[in-house]
Amino acid sequence: MKKKVKFPDWTRMVGQLITRNRENDPRPIWREYDHDPAGDSLSLRVTLEIAGGSTLFEDFDSEEARAAAYLERSRRVTYVNALGFAEQLWRAAPARQYVVLFRPENPNVGHEAICIYQRLSPYPATGKAVQ
Repeated sequence: MKKKVKFPDWTRMVGQLITRNRENDPRPIWREYDHDPAGDSLSLRVTLEIAGGSTLFEDFDSEEARAAAYLERSRRVTYVNALGFAEQLWRAAPARQYVVLFRPENPNVGHEAICIYQRLSPYPATGKAVQ
């Protein structure tokens, strides 16, 4: 898995893509994911909800500070776990690409979550998949 994790700012949808380095290279490459609505098709594989974690043996000035610390810790742990799980999925099928997306809370889709998608190959007019 990635050694140094760069966490998103938790205010907008942002993602990481895992793919193959080169055709015959078994090493994974992580890069920032730029969604192209015209050409990208994503298939949801896993949704991890961010519920808040515990911070034992810490004192906080207020209940709001405690809740904020719980939420931040849970976001970070969930994000790292999602990256690790996406890498396991990729290692099982290295020809595929997986996207880990942070989804902020939205009244249309619910609580904030981290989702793992499989990026599907575009289909040309012939109907055959492009590898």
